[in-house]
Amino acid sequence: MPDNCAQNDVLRLTNLKLEGAVDVPQDDGSVIAELTMSYVGPIPDTCPNCGQKFYKHSSRDIRVLDTPFLGKRTELLISYPRRRCLNCKTLWKGSCPDIDEKRSLTKRAFADVTNRALNMTFEQVCNDYNFSANTAKNIFVDYMAENEQKLRFKTPCFLGIDEIKIKRLGEVTVVTDLEHRTLFDMFQGRNQQRLLEYFEALPGTENVMWVCSDMYRPFQNTLAATMPNATWVIDHFHVVAKANEALDALRRELQSGMKSKKERIKTKKGLAYTLKTRRRDLTSEEAEKIRLLRNHPKLGPLAVAYDLKEDFFCIYDDNLSSKDNAQRAFAEWEQSIPADSMFDKFREVAVMVHNHYDAIFAKWDCPTAISNGYTECVNRLIRENNLKGRGYSFEVLRGRTLYRKTNLTALTENGLVYGPEIQESMPNFFFESIQEDDDDDTEEDDTFDEGYVDKDTGEILDPGVEDEGDEPIMF
Repeated sequence: MPDNCAQNDVLRLTNLKLEGAVDVPQDDGSVIAELTMSYVGPIPDTCPNCGQKFYKHSSRDIRVLDTPFLGKRTELLISYPRRRCLNCKTLWKGSCPDIDEKRSLTKRAFADVTNRALNMTFEQVCNDYNFSANTAKNIFVDYMAENEQKLRFKTPCFLGIDEIKIKRLGEVTVVTDLEHRTLFDMFQGRNQQRLLEYFEALPGTENVMWVCSDMYRPFQNTLAATMPNATWVIDHFHVVAKANEALDALRRELQSGMKSKKERIKTKKGLAYTLKTRRRDLTSEEAEKIRLLRNHPKLGPLAVAYDLKEDFFCIYDDNLSSKDNAQRAFAEWEQSIPADSMFDKFREVAVMVHNHYDAIFAKWDCPTAISNGYTECVNRLIRENNLKGRGYSFEVLRGRTLYRKTNLTALTENGLVYGPEIQESMPNFFFESIQEDDDDDTEEDDTFDEGYVDKDTGEILDPGVEDEGDEPIMF
C-alpha cells in the first residue's frame, strides 16, 4: 500500500476509495502502478422514475489513466456498482465527477497533460502517460477548445494589432495589450471580413481607447465599425521605415546606372549599411564616407537622400511633445525634397503621410507613448514556438503561445484550480523571456527536412535541430 501522504492525494477523487496498489512490469522495461479503487458514494434504494425497489445488477469495471504516482505511470482500476429496477427497467450506475470516462482519464490528468504540453513536446508528455504523442496533442487541443470561454481575458484599453506569416498556416493576426505589455490573442487571417468577424464577437470593445498598428487600411475600417471610442494610431516605426525604403530605392537606381559590375558591388557593400545608420550612431569612418559622398560626381545624390532620411526621422525625434511642431516639421521636410525625379520616392513618402495624416499625428494626442514595438516582440515569440514543431495546427500554436503555466491557475471544477487568473493591477499574461526584435513580418524559411517532423503532432523529432534564423539582407 502507498504511504499516507500519497494515499490521501489519491483519495481526493470524489466517491472513490483506494483499496490497493501493485506494480505491473511492461515489455519496454517500465513499470505501471495499478491502483484498485472502489465506489463509496451514495447508492439509491429506490428507482427515481417509478419508486420501486432497486436490485443489484452486477458491477461495472473501468480502467482510466491518472497522473504519475510515485514517479510511475498510473492506471486506476475502478469498480462501480449498478442497480436495476425490475418494474421499469431503469438502470442506475455509480460514477465519479473527477473521471472523464469519454477519454478514459481523470480530470486532473487531463489538466496535467495540458499544463505539461505548454513547455514540453508531446513526445515528452507521453513519457509519463501510457498513450501516444498524438493523443497528448489531441488532449491539449480539446482542453483549449472546451475552456475557450473560461480562458478569455479582459479587453485592453491600449490595443496593438500586427500580423505574422507562418508557413502552412498563412497570415496570423496578433493582438496585444500594450498597456501591460502582454499578448491578448491571435487568430488566422487578416482580411477585412476576418477582422470584422473577430472584433464584432469580442466583448468589451467599447473600452478600447487606442489602437496601434501599421498602415493596413482594413485595420482602420474595422476599428470604425467595432470600437466606437478608439483612436487609430499608426506605429511610427512603420512610418519612418518608408524613408529608409526611399533611400534604398535611390541607391539602387544609381547603382543600376553604373557600367562596371565591380563599381556596383563596391557601392552596394560599402554604403548600404552606412546609409541606413542614424547620424548619431555613425562611427568616424562611416561619417567620413557620408562626407565624401557630398562632392562625389556620381553618388552625390545619396548624401542628399541621407539628409532627407535623417530629417524625416527627426520629425519624431525633435518634436516629442508638440504635435503642431511635428506637423510644421513635416511640411518643411516635404518642401525640402529636390525637384529631380530621382527623389520621387521621397515624394511618395509625403503622399503616404497625407493619406494617413490623422492616424500618424494621433500619436501626439495619446496620453502616453504608444508604439507597436511590443507586438513585434510577440511575433518573435510566436516564431520561436512554431520552431518547436513545424507543421503545428493553429490551435496548438495558439495554445502554446497564448497560455503559460503561471496563467493557468483558476478553473474551479470539482476541486481543481485551473485557468488564468485575472487581476486589475497585473498583466493578463507573463512570458518567460521576450527580447526586443524588429524583424520584418516576412515568411520564414522552412529549414527543416520533412523527415524530422512527426506527421501526427507536427513536432520536430530531433531536439538538436535548431533554426539558424534569417540572415540580414544587405544591399
